[in-house]
Amino acid sequence: MKEILLFEIKENIRSRWIFIYSGLLAFVMLVLSFFGDQNGIRLLVSTMNLTLIVIPLYSITFSGMTFLESMPFSEVLLSKSVTRKSLFFGKFFGITTSLSIGLLLGLGIPGFFLFMSDAKFLFLFLELLIFGIFLTNIFVALAFLTSSFIRRGEIVLTISLLVWLYFFIFFDAIVFMFSLYLGDYPIEIPSLIIILLNPIDLVRIFILLQTSAAALLGFSGAILLKTLGMTGVLLITFLFLSLWVSIPLLISYLRFQKRNF
Repeated sequence: MKEILLFEIKENIRSRWIFIYSGLLAFVMLVLSFFGDQNGIRLLVSTMNLTLIVIPLYSITFSGMTFLESMPFSEVLLSKSVTRKSLFFGKFFGITTSLSIGLLLGLGIPGFFLFMSDAKFLFLFLELLIFGIFLTNIFVALAFLTSSFIRRGEIVLTISLLVWLYFFIFFDAIVFMFSLYLGDYPIEIPSLIIILLNPIDLVRIFILLQTSAAALLGFSGAILLKTLGMTGVLLITFLFLSLWVSIPLLISYLRFQKRNF
């Protein structure tokens, strides 16, 4: 698996898409710092919104297409006594490592110098980087899940975009409709369960809870904080982010084991 992982990292670097990803993050980060309030809450929230938009979108589309395009070469490797387990997890960790390196270079380096003068905001920014790596793993796992069942690239790309739109846009609309039409009933626990089904919302809530912008959380964040408290939010966030990585990855691995090349 180590050889597959290193090969995948080299191929991703050679394709230059990781540099494009890193350069895009760095460029937008610098633009935000130029027009925003340096070292302030506005810059941190803007950086968080950038992270929650770009990382899931790029991770799920890039890894889904990469997984499909590598299938002919994967068939050759499997014929050379490479196990399916080594191939699958080598590709997964190779892609996630490549995207994480791009994230740390493109967002981490500029952000470190922008927030280094304020320890509080620097700590929150480092938290954001950790959650960004979590989101990278989650959406790569979701891309592998989609690509394990579908072999046509255009369909995989379409589904990937729909998944991203659901998590980023449609989910909050569903929560709002749920609270609007069932507001006369005790819906705290059902609403909490629904919130846990969106990793992007979990990250946004946890970061904002530690800032003066907590009022921006709205209904979902208020329910989560009231029900669990700050420590509970931290534990539940890491637990469900881990589940969001492991469950899709396990399903896609089992499907890959039965894949007929």
